[in-house]
Amino acid sequence: MRCFQVRFVFALSLFLLLAVCLNGEYSLIAKSRYVSIYGSGRTAESTLRLRQELDEGIDEIQMQTGVYVDGGPDIYIVGDDQAYKLLTQEHQGIVEFSDAFYSSYEKRVWVKPLESLKGNYIKVLIHEYTHWYLDQLFDGATLWFHEGMACLFANQLSLESYVNFTRDCFFGTLADLFRMGYQYPESPAQWQSYYLSSLFAVTYLQENYPEGWKTFWHITSSTYKAGQKTPFIAAFNYSFHTTLFDFNRHYQDYLKQKAWKYLFIGVNSLIFSLLPLVLLIAYIIKRKRMKQLPDLPLPQDVELEPPQEDS
Repeated sequence: MRCFQVRFVFALSLFLLLAVCLNGEYSLIAKSRYVSIYGSGRTAESTLRLRQELDEGIDEIQMQTGVYVDGGPDIYIVGDDQAYKLLTQEHQGIVEFSDAFYSSYEKRVWVKPLESLKGNYIKVLIHEYTHWYLDQLFDGATLWFHEGMACLFANQLSLESYVNFTRDCFFGTLADLFRMGYQYPESPAQWQSYYLSSLFAVTYLQENYPEGWKTFWHITSSTYKAGQKTPFIAAFNYSFHTTLFDFNRHYQDYLKQKAWKYLFIGVNSLIFSLLPLVLLIAYIIKRKRMKQLPDLPLPQDVELEPPQEDS
């Protein structure tokens, strides 16, 4: 245990030292009602347009939860991909392969150069802001709640993610949310499914426990106004009348039903998308068969004799 603590302190010190060294390269380039954005001389000028979009996204988050928090994290846009890689090398697993991450030690968001995000930078920043936001509100919030809320507000997941999720449901390879409550899956192949499963866990609570969802955020709002953080597990158990373990058990059954639903929708969608092609093939086959039929002799006109009159 002592060895682990020494390694942790060393890694944290190295990270903070690196962050301090990097700070000298950054200057304030934009400031919104909630966040301050810092960049280097290599940062694109288009970053200045982030303010309005970020503010709108953050307003939406706070209106949906009913918990209004002033301020926000400082956002640092790293100058290039190599510098970002250097910044994340002390972090193992999912952070190392991310586009951005929130540092709870510094209350900051570190993000790759905007050009590397392929136009998805608003979603990425909203995702990371959500982590900061929940960090201000809760003590002991689970990772799946963090990621589920962040994915919900950022609306990041693709059709490919749903396909992978359905596959993992049927093969039983989805991460257990209770066991993975405070750690990410070790296998990178499970990361997408973990995000999607976390998102469905949040929407499952919203749809199946609407009164509990309102109670949960009412407790959170009242506690925040009192200048304190909400104990996540206690608020969860009280609001939804269940434990995290029992919730996970019921949720796993729900996921299996959802997987069958997605499979049914996917198969029917595939059939309907292929229907024009099937009709075209049937038409071509019919024409080909018609051409193979033998030609019938043309009918000949028959001359009718006039009726003979009786003599």
